[in-house]
Amino acid sequence: MIFETNPEAGKITMRGGIGDYENHISADDFIAALSEHKGDVEISLDSPGGSVTDGLSIYNAIKNHDGNVTVHIDTLAASIATVIACAADKVKMNSNGKFMIHRAWTVAMGNCKDFRSMADLMEMMDGDIADVYSERTGMKREALLTLMDKETWMSSSDALDLGFIDEVVEVGSAKAEPKALTGTKNKICTGQEAKPKVEAIAPSVRIAAAEAGRRLRVKYKI
Repeated sequence: MIFETNPEAGKITMRGGIGDYENHISADDFIAALSEHKGDVEISLDSPGGSVTDGLSIYNAIKNHDGNVTVHIDTLAASIATVIACAADKVKMNSNGKFMIHRAWTVAMGNCKDFRSMADLMEMMDGDIADVYSERTGMKREALLTLMDKETWMSSSDALDLGFIDEVVEVGSAKAEPKALTGTKNKICTGQEAKPKVEAIAPSVRIAAAEAGRRLRVKYKI
C-alpha cells in the first residue's frame, strides 16, 4: 500500500485497498489528507477496491472538495475504487488499465433474520453504487445493475465508450494525443436501456477485508 499526499504539488497517490484495515487506505486518512489541499487536486489511483462505506465516504469528500479533482487511473480501478473515481471532475485512465464494476459481496454469519437483513443492506448499497454510476454515465440504473450482476470488466476504451472515464492516456507514447470522449456516450443515454456489450475479461479480484458487526462478521468482496 502506498498513500502519499503533496499539497504543494496538488497531488495525492492512492495505491492499495480501501478501508479501515491493515495496509489499506481508510476514509479518515484520505479525508484528513484532502483537507490539506486547497484548489485543484490530481489523484493517482490504483486499487482493487475494499469497504463500500469507506469508499462512499471518500466519494463524498471528493465531491465536496473546493476545487477541481482529476483522477488518473494507473492499471486498475475495481469495485468501490470505481466509485471513488466517479467522484472526480475528470477521470483519466492509462491505455492498459482495467475498470471493473460488480454488486457488493459479503460473507455473513447469523440466523435467518440476520441473512435477510444483510441481503436488504447489500441491495441498498448496490443501489447507492448504481446511482453514482448513473450520474457519471447518464445510463439507466437498471442497465447498470445488469452490468454489475455480470461483474463487468472493461478495457480503457470500453470505459471511455460507456462514459465512466473522460480520457485514455496512451502508455509509452508521450506525443500521442489523448482519446477524447465521442458521441458513443450520448447514444447510450437516449433513454433506451443500454445492452451490456462488455464481457468479463479477467478473473475476479477477491481480496476480502473483515469488519465486525452485531452478531455478523462481514467481508466485502473487492
